[in-house]
Amino acid sequence: MNLPASKIVLSEVDSEITLLGSLFMAPGAFEQMGGSIRPEWFSDGMLRYMFEACRKMIDEGLRLTPQSVISSLPEDCGGIARNALYARVCGAALPVNTIPGVVSIVKDRWARRELIEQAEQIRERADMFSENPYDLASDVIVSLDSINADRSGTKVKSLDTAMQNVREKKTVRRGASTGLHALDVKLNGYVPGQLYVIAGRPGMGKSAFMCSSLRRTAQSGKGVAIFSLEMTAEEIACRCLSDGLDSVHAPYFGDILKGLMSEGQEADLQVAQDSLSGLPMLVDDDARQTWSQIVAKARQAKAKFEAQGIPLSVVCIDHMGLVTPSDRYRGNKVAEAGEVSGQARALAKELDCCVVLLCQLSREVEKRDDKRPVMSDLRWSGEIEQDAHVIGFLYREAYYLAQDANADPYKVSEVRNRLEFLIRKNRNGETADVRLWCSIGHSMIRDE
Repeated sequence: MNLPASKIVLSEVDSEITLLGSLFMAPGAFEQMGGSIRPEWFSDGMLRYMFEACRKMIDEGLRLTPQSVISSLPEDCGGIARNALYARVCGAALPVNTIPGVVSIVKDRWARRELIEQAEQIRERADMFSENPYDLASDVIVSLDSINADRSGTKVKSLDTAMQNVREKKTVRRGASTGLHALDVKLNGYVPGQLYVIAGRPGMGKSAFMCSSLRRTAQSGKGVAIFSLEMTAEEIACRCLSDGLDSVHAPYFGDILKGLMSEGQEADLQVAQDSLSGLPMLVDDDARQTWSQIVAKARQAKAKFEAQGIPLSVVCIDHMGLVTPSDRYRGNKVAEAGEVSGQARALAKELDCCVVLLCQLSREVEKRDDKRPVMSDLRWSGEIEQDAHVIGFLYREAYYLAQDANADPYKVSEVRNRLEFLIRKNRNGETADVRLWCSIGHSMIRDE
C-alpha cells in the first residue's frame, strides 16, 4: 500500500516567533545575526513588521530594549496588545546556539512559498498568447536564481581559527594548473574563488590561450566549463585537436575546420581525438546569454562534475562584452561591465572555482608607439580593476610587425612565436611579464 507523502506546513509562524524571541533574549544576538536575515522570510506580517522595525533601529545606532521594541509597534497588533505580543515572542526564545537551526527552518519555508508562487505565475503567463515562451523561460531563470542565491550560509570565522587553519595548512589554495609552468609559478594556477580577467586586442591570442590552457587543465583531471558566446563548440574542438597534436607540423585548426587534410593527417587527428576523449570539459556555445543564464548553467555543470567525482575548477566566459545585459543597466556600458565583473566574482566564491573572463581592449592601444597594454586600456576599466584578483594582458609583437612593411626581417623571425602574458594585477602575488611560446595557427601555447 502506498502511503500519501507528508506535506510541509509552509507558514511556520511558531518558528518565526521563536526566532525573534531568541534574537531578543540573547545579548547582542540581533546586532550580530539580524543583518543576515531577510524580512521577507517571515510569513506573518506583524512579525515581519517587528523584525524590520528592530533592524531599522540597529541601523540607526539605537539599542534594542523592551521599551524601544514595544513602542515601535502599533497599539493593536492584529487583535493582541503590543506588550502582550512582545511578551509572547520573548517567551518562545531558545538558547542562542539554536538560532542557526531556526533560521534554516524559516528560510526553508520561505523558499518553498516562493517556488509555489513562481510556479503559479509561470502557469498563468504560459497560457497567454502575448507571452514569448523563451522570454518567460529567461525570466524564470532570473526568479529562481534569486531564491538560490540565499542557499549558502554564513562563513564567518574567528581570526584565531583562520590563523590556525593557515598554520595547519588546512586552507592552502593551490589552483588548478594553467598548463603553463611559468604562469603556475606566478599565479598559483587557476585559484578557486578568484576572478581572472584576461584581455587583449583582436589577434593577440585570447582564444588560443583559452583553448590551449583549459584543455590541459581538463587533462589534469579538473572540471572546466566554457561559455563561448563567440566561437562554436566545433571551432573550439578544432583548436583543441590541433593543439593536442603538439607539433608545428600538425594541421592548422582552420584547415581542420575546413576539412583540408591528407590521409596521414586524418590518422593523426584520430589519435589526438582518442587522447582527448572523455575530458571533463563542457562547452556551451549559445551566442545570446544573460548572466543569470550563465550562472544557472554553471551550477548545473558543477553538479554534473561532482556526480562524477570531479571538481569544477574553471568557468570561462568568452567574452564578457557579449553577455546580454540585464534591463537594469542596459545601455550604460560602464554599469554593464561592472555588473558582469561583480557577478563573476560572486560566482567564483559561490562555486569555489576560478572564473576567467576574456575581455577585448579598447582601440587606444593601436594609437601608441608602444602597443603593450596598460590598465587604462580595459574598456570601462574601473569596476573590472576593482573586482578582479588577476588581470593579465596578452601581447604579440609579431602581429604588429607583420603589418609594417619596413620591419626588420630578423626581428620578425625572432618574435614570430613569442606571446607575452603581462600580469598587471595579482592580488596574492607579484606582477610580471611572462614570456610564452605560441603557434597561433595551431592554437598552441607553451612555456618558452
